[in-house]
Amino acid sequence: MKKRGFLIKPRFFLFKKSFMDKLKYFLLFNIIVPFIIFIFKIIGKTFNFKEIKKFNESPYNPLKKENYIYGFWHSQLIGFIYHYRNFKIASIASLHRDGEIAAKAAEKFGIKIVRGSSTRGGFKALLELKKLLQSGFDVAITVDGPRGPAESVNEGILYLAKLTGKKIIPVCFTCKWKIRLKSWDRLIIPLPFSKGYFGFGNPIFIPSNADDKEIEKFKKILQTELMSINKAGERKLYDSKL
Repeated sequence: MKKRGFLIKPRFFLFKKSFMDKLKYFLLFNIIVPFIIFIFKIIGKTFNFKEIKKFNESPYNPLKKENYIYGFWHSQLIGFIYHYRNFKIASIASLHRDGEIAAKAAEKFGIKIVRGSSTRGGFKALLELKKLLQSGFDVAITVDGPRGPAESVNEGILYLAKLTGKKIIPVCFTCKWKIRLKSWDRLIIPLPFSKGYFGFGNPIFIPSNADDKEIEKFKKILQTELMSINKAGERKLYDSKL
């Protein structure tokens, strides 16, 4: 009898753990995340964000003649999702739990999400993004995602540009009133009535026959562009009367 009781207890605890995991998942994705998105949409109406130059490459340009691959730091994800909501933009989210949260949130703002990362489902995701680019979507990618290191360009965006022939447009976002989380990327959360800028760097075209050495060269160019426009954005933000 004792042995039987000993076997029942672990099964009960396994069932309890499985039930609690499912409950947490349900609450997170059906109540908590939708509530946060609802609140953020209200707060977002108080934002005062503007673009610095390079309007030709902006999703807001109604005369834009080609689609692009926008690249920016993972920490600036929230600003980008809100400001460029409901445009014909696609992005990629990892297959991890945090990627699923980001995917659910982005989709609520009209961004089409492809699931995958550099470690899981990466090549399939690139092919899906290629199809979307060919059908007229822009693509937005956090160049240091999904896990970092922060503000260090990964090769994924470069291979997508090589595969599709589409230009990379470096983008930065900076705002005055914000919270920065203690996450690996120090995620920026704009506060109500926050004022900020989006800046665009020079387009980067990667030939379809670029080898690994050339990819590394373009990686350094993109890194330099991003560092440059982010510094310029910070200067503009604190030197202006926005």
